[in-house]
Amino acid sequence: MKKLLISFLIIAGINDLNAQNGELLSVFEKSYTLEYNLEYGKAIASFESVYSKYQSNFETNLRLGWLHYLAGNFKDADKYYSKAVELKPLALEAIYGNILPLLAQGKYNEVLILSNKALSIAPNDSRAEYYIGVVSYYQKDYTKSERFLEKAINKYPFDVDINLMLGWTKFALGKKNEAKVLFQVAQRHSPNSVAVKTALDAINK
Repeated sequence: MKKLLISFLIIAGINDLNAQNGELLSVFEKSYTLEYNLEYGKAIASFESVYSKYQSNFETNLRLGWLHYLAGNFKDADKYYSKAVELKPLALEAIYGNILPLLAQGKYNEVLILSNKALSIAPNDSRAEYYIGVVSYYQKDYTKSERFLEKAINKYPFDVDINLMLGWTKFALGKKNEAKVLFQVAQRHSPNSVAVKTALDAINK
């Protein structure tokens, strides 16, 4: 009798887990369709209707962070990304996700903290170096920005964002010729980019 009861409880537990996975999978699938159609509010609502059951689920918090970021709800994006970082402190995707709404809000010191945390997990990671370079540029510490962006560009010399950011940093340091070369590389990567055109217009004045 005892063995039958244990077997029943195991089967019931498995069925419950399968039901939960099915429910969560359905929400994720729906959210991808809504995101594709730029219906971020509806995608967020589909998660929030079940969030109380899955608030300790890493992927749910990560997804909500991204959807709120796309919707321009930066404080909410920060909240969910922070929860994802709390759940999995070594997950770089959560750390870099969390940086996006912080950067959008101009919370540069918090971006630096997360970028340095990422470097402690993955030394010489180019994305962390890039974000430190970006924040240092906005803080007008152009020498530091140059140092970190050059580390990043050595790993990804054809990356449009790194070339643009390092170009602007060189421009701020008065290194106009070096900046122009970087902007031209960015142009070869993305010939129709408005950001690249703006950079080249500025350098050619």
